Amino acid sequence: METEKDILDTIRLHSEGVQEILTQPPHWMIRWGNTTIFLILLLILGMSYLIRYPEFLPSPVIISSRNPPEKLEARTNTRVEEIFVEDRQAVSPNQVLMVLQSTADYRDVIRLRNLIDSLDTRKLEHFPLEEVAGFKLGDIQTDYNAFAKALTEERLFTRLRPYSPDYAAAEKGLAESRNRIRTLRQQKDLEQAKYELAEREFDRYQALFKEKVVSSSELNQERMKFLQAKQNLENINITISQLEEGMLGIEKTRSGVTINAEKDRINLTSQTAQLFEQLRKSLNAWEQNYLLQSSVAGVVSFQQFLGKNQFVKAGEVLLSVMPDDKDILIGRLQVPATNSGKVKEGQKVLLKLDNYPYQEFGMVEARVKNIANAPDKDGNYYVNVVLPNGLQTSFRKTLPFDKELKGNAEIVTQDLRLIQRFFYQMRKLLRFE
Repeated sequence: METEKDILDTIRLHSEGVQEILTQPPHWMIRWGNTTIFLILLLILGMSYLIRYPEFLPSPVIISSRNPPEKLEARTNTRVEEIFVEDRQAVSPNQVLMVLQSTADYRDVIRLRNLIDSLDTRKLEHFPLEEVAGFKLGDIQTDYNAFAKALTEERLFTRLRPYSPDYAAAEKGLAESRNRIRTLRQQKDLEQAKYELAEREFDRYQALFKEKVVSSSELNQERMKFLQAKQNLENINITISQLEEGMLGIEKTRSGVTINAEKDRINLTSQTAQLFEQLRKSLNAWEQNYLLQSSVAGVVSFQQFLGKNQFVKAGEVLLSVMPDDKDILIGRLQVPATNSGKVKEGQKVLLKLDNYPYQEFGMVEARVKNIANAPDKDGNYYVNVVLPNGLQTSFRKTLPFDKELKGNAEIVTQDLRLIQRFFYQMRKLLRFE
């Protein structure tokens, strides 16, 4: 029986390649290759689990204070007449910043505004028409003339009292009628006494006539006296009744005069008040078109190079006012409709500001506060975000806020791991197939 040595000798004799393989040990790559590949796969899986690859929803962003900057623009094509402030100057509410040219003298318009604001609407009769008569009011002049005419008519009505003569005549007629009625009542008492006396005398003569004491002629004479006394009493009653009826007519006339006077007074007062409000409205329209005022306290900034007599077009932004209240900063995003359903309150938002490049200054972190329920005309949704750390960036730098900031925002809709995104893509491909 052949030994192992004999077999090896036989192989060595028949194949040098076999002899080389058997005598030389394998390379380490061959010996540990499977283990190395398995460890690399584990490392890749572990790194894909540890590395986060969130899903972003990009959007433009504008950062401003809770009260955004006030932008003042030209409302009409005209020239700059006067500039009252300098760039970066602090301004107060309702301060006049600039005046644009118009057909009116802005100084007169401002004086008229001060007069109107200082006047109680219920005391328009004290309006100084003589003082304002020489004002150059331009587009406001027509409305002012109508108000001045109405106020003049009201003053004349109050001073001249056109219904006073009619009222006085009615009062005089009533007084005369009362005096005549008083006199007639006294006469009536007298005639009543005569009538009663004539009636008793006539009754006595009738009794005497029955006893044949007096003649029929004497009876007829007494009858005539009685009838005459009765007629006189009735005439006085008729006259008193006519005078009382006349007094009712005079009182009716007096009431009509009073009503007409009050109605005309109310109409004139109402007309004056209406034209005063129309004048105020016209004054407001002039101020909106030609007067640039700050509605808040803050710092004014020129949006372009401005000078007196410089021509400006309607719609051009001339000035902006940054409010002093800058403690609370908010961001406004316009998110497209695509993937907007993934946006939720409290989600993290990364802000990259154009004013401060994020490669140098870092990014600002924000949180979604709310999202609009309906899109705008362009199909975008408005999203408000808050800055819990202010303008502190990821590089621990605090950015100054002295103007409105613009940039790009990335809303982190899903904070996924790399391995999750891989499986999502695989699932998507499998469903597609």
